[in-house]
Amino acid sequence: MAKVIKVENLSKAYQLGEIGTGTLSRDLERFWAKVRGKEDPFIKIGEYNDRTIRGKSDVVWSLKDLNFEIDQGDAVGIIGRNGAGKSTLLKILSRVTAPTAGTIKIKGRIASLLEVGTGFHPELTGRENIYLNGAILGMRKAEIKRNFDEIVDFSGVERYIDTPVKRYSSGMYVRLAFAVAAYLDSEILVVDEVLAVGDAEFQKKCLGKMGDISKGEGRTVLFVSYITMLVVFKILRSRNILKEI
Repeated sequence: MAKVIKVENLSKAYQLGEIGTGTLSRDLERFWAKVRGKEDPFIKIGEYNDRTIRGKSDVVWSLKDLNFEIDQGDAVGIIGRNGAGKSTLLKILSRVTAPTAGTIKIKGRIASLLEVGTGFHPELTGRENIYLNGAILGMRKAEIKRNFDEIVDFSGVERYIDTPVKRYSSGMYVRLAFAVAAYLDSEILVVDEVLAVGDAEFQKKCLGKMGDISKGEGRTVLFVSYITMLVVFKILRSRNILKEI
């Protein structure tokens, strides 16, 4: 199978506390290193992100030297404790944030569902947001229109489709957002733990759709689930549609 995602030596560091290094001279030192193409001198002393102990550095590594490859059609479950860097990884793959070091090669368009309301304009209606998200993915109006009825039917919010989404409940938000991400023509679907907002019936429906996307349509799925992650893991493993990395 073709490789759609290839990650090499991926690392992401965050600085705790206030923005900057604390002094002008240290900020200039960091800037000069960047201009010369050198490594950030203050990143070198960073520590791994461990919430249980008090660290000595104000720089922590959310991800450190991560390497993996994902084939077309794989369904990949990302499982780990809070603070392990699961959501950070998805944000980097979705181009929401940039890595501190390492390279990422992605083949195809990505549809992301990272947080409740991500990619939706609160003042626009559900209908308008469907077309907006499709346009962001580079789709033509005719392509979006072809999938429109299926999106609305899957989401179950037909009655409110012409209502501004700022009046939606969090569950309705997620229902429509997942349907948009799943049915619009992207090669890679990225889903964070937002499905926990939906009810059990909708979560099961989403799992089935992710399985269909992976095996039936040959699209790649990456997802994180915290509250229901063990249930998700067992279901997808039993269906032989989950790949571990």
